[in-house]
Amino acid sequence: MPIPYLNGLPWTTWSREERLFCAVLYEHARRCPGEFAAWLIESTGLNIPSAGDWDLGFEVCLYRDFLWQQPGLTAKGSGLSAKRTFDLCLFGETSIIIIEAKVCGGFTTEQLENIGKDVAQIRRLPGMQDLNVLLVALASARYLANARKRTRDTFKGWLSWQQLFEHFPEPLFEQADKMYAGKRGELLGRTA
Repeated sequence: MPIPYLNGLPWTTWSREERLFCAVLYEHARRCPGEFAAWLIESTGLNIPSAGDWDLGFEVCLYRDFLWQQPGLTAKGSGLSAKRTFDLCLFGETSIIIIEAKVCGGFTTEQLENIGKDVAQIRRLPGMQDLNVLLVALASARYLANARKRTRDTFKGWLSWQQLFEHFPEPLFEQADKMYAGKRGELLGRTA
């Protein structure tokens, strides 16, 4: 039944929330995280082995939740943000791949600085000192075409929503790729 105040369109047509698109990616990738990890590593050119076991997390509060399970350790007083959340994380035997996503915009200088600090902070966690911690940007192909040079000190790999659409034929990924730098009312063909 079409909802009149949504112009008869599903809410996903209206939403600009990157968590929605990341949740859909999580649902596709969690079915076989090892296959997703292998595809991601190959697609982004990460220089790590893809073999072995992989797990996938969505909206990962790594510092808070990992330290909660460690007797006597908390994020409080450690300099680690208990609220820091990663969009998606692939946990491998010797590597962690953190996927930071954008839909309508790009990464600010401040965000890049903060994201860049996470590699060293994760390696401070118990048992993670020797892990490969790699950051991957997930954004519009149009944004990434111009942003790779500016973000290369932070990210080791780049992935577009369009690449995801080609791998998982999910229309929302194609929609996410086209939403970058949109204008008010443009997404639905309406004026603001």
